[in-house]
Amino acid sequence: MSSTEKAEKPKPENSKAEKEKPKPEKKKAPTKVQLEKWSSSINALLSDPDGVEAFRAFLLEMESEGEEGEFTKYIDFYLECEKYKARFKELEDTAKQIFEDYLAVGADKEVGTGGKSVEIENKLEMGLEDVTVFDEPQKKVKQKLADTQYLHFCLDMKNKFI
Repeated sequence: MSSTEKAEKPKPENSKAEKEKPKPEKKKAPTKVQLEKWSSSINALLSDPDGVEAFRAFLLEMESEGEEGEFTKYIDFYLECEKYKARFKELEDTAKQIFEDYLAVGADKEVGTGGKSVEIENKLEMGLEDVTVFDEPQKKVKQKLADTQYLHFCLDMKNKFI
């Protein structure tokens, strides 16, 4: 097949690139159970991806009347901290697996550590440091959201969907 034939060959309609393009989705209304859950606490709201999406959309609506990023910066910060913790937890789990595979006394693939394996094991048992680096500001931001926009969000959801 010549290069011109390859270039003229039409792409299949369901190509991978087309499937990966985000399509504007019609927002579905939350269920009554979701609304009750989200209204029970900000923790419940922030632990539900649909709740986070609805809350963020609400904050964006609030911003349309004011300064861009005025409210969404708080939810963005909170979510970035959660992603950091999840990545850190993965790294911590990986570190523990590396220890068990290579450094623990009697490991199948044990490598010499010059007596450092006990020290490393103790560090891993106590948990790696720095996962909590953002805990205090994250807690303050969550409280700020809870004290301000969260209540407005709950009322708005109830007014729209109940």
